[in-house]
Amino acid sequence: MRANLFAFAFGIFSLVVGLIVDIYGLVNQFGSLDSAKVVLIGSIILAIGLAFLSLPNRWERYAGQAVVGLGLLYYFYIQTNKLWVAIVIALIAMALMEYGLKHR
Repeated sequence: MRANLFAFAFGIFSLVVGLIVDIYGLVNQFGSLDSAKVVLIGSIILAIGLAFLSLPNRWERYAGQAVVGLGLLYYFYIQTNKLWVAIVIALIAMALMEYGLKHR
């Protein structure tokens, strides 16, 4: 029981920290490479939080995956300056994340 409680608490903590880092990255110098790097770090923290929470197929998990996907889309769009490349990379990353969360 303690391991499950730790995983849940760490998952919630990671989600909160990831959201704060994402919001800070978007507000601080929007559209710059530094902002995109901070958003990427926040998205990775959010993905780790989702993995620790092990949510079933509910809207909370899909909302978290959407936020991670948007963060990846933002980072790769700023990095490459091509929307279609950013969409493809974000979709592949989200599909891998969904597969990993579903078969965990």
